Amino acid sequence: MKGLKLRGLRDVTLGAVLLFGVAACTWQGLKPDGDDARTLYLSGHSDHVSDAELARLAGPYLKASYFDIDLAGLHERLADQPWLTDIQVSRRFPSGIEVHVADRKPVAYWGQEQLLDANGQVFTPAKRPKGLISLNGPETDAAKVYAQYRALSGILADQRADLVSLTLDASGDWQARLNNGLELRLGRAHLAQRMQRFVRFALNRSAAEDALASAAYVDLRYSDGFAVGGTRTVTASTPGQENTG
Repeated sequence: MKGLKLRGLRDVTLGAVLLFGVAACTWQGLKPDGDDARTLYLSGHSDHVSDAELARLAGPYLKASYFDIDLAGLHERLADQPWLTDIQVSRRFPSGIEVHVADRKPVAYWGQEQLLDANGQVFTPAKRPKGLISLNGPETDAAKVYAQYRALSGILADQRADLVSLTLDASGDWQARLNNGLELRLGRAHLAQRMQRFVRFALNRSAAEDALASAAYVDLRYSDGFAVGGTRTVTASTPGQENTG
């Protein structure tokens, strides 16, 4: 915002923190020019939204009188920034606004364009980072899909295989993919038991190694075994590259 300049300090002394009852120890004041200007105090940190951008977003709200500041409006405007979470907005006597923000922590790609954070919330950034696993399904089931991914990954933890994608389709069926490109068809129920059976009778049996080496998929939807089929053309599916397709 034009006319804003730094006024406050970072690494505020403990006495100042206690004086204002502020839990954070990294405050920064931004004050517009002019006698009637108010002060914006920022705490927290974002790698994706700069302090200058936060000041620009908050600028219009600093024009109101102290008790007329639209805190809800400012909160909503900040919430429109896809990377921001843990947003807290309040008045700071005598003429300021306190804003606390943090970055979302992405844990997976969600679909083709979105990300999933550690709280099971889907968001859409302008650019996605590299190195994440891929999850997909109805957005309302995002937390469920992530929880299922963690459970199934735990079963594979001591094996020479990593789960790199998990999908819940519209019919309720689950499909997983390992880092070697092998697809696992898990069905709608008993996913943990089926994954355990796969580990016990496929990953830990030398007789199954040849069949799995080039197979496209393993169908685990049988009560007493599994079927191996297809020919795998892509032998690796390792997290680390953005999925742009």
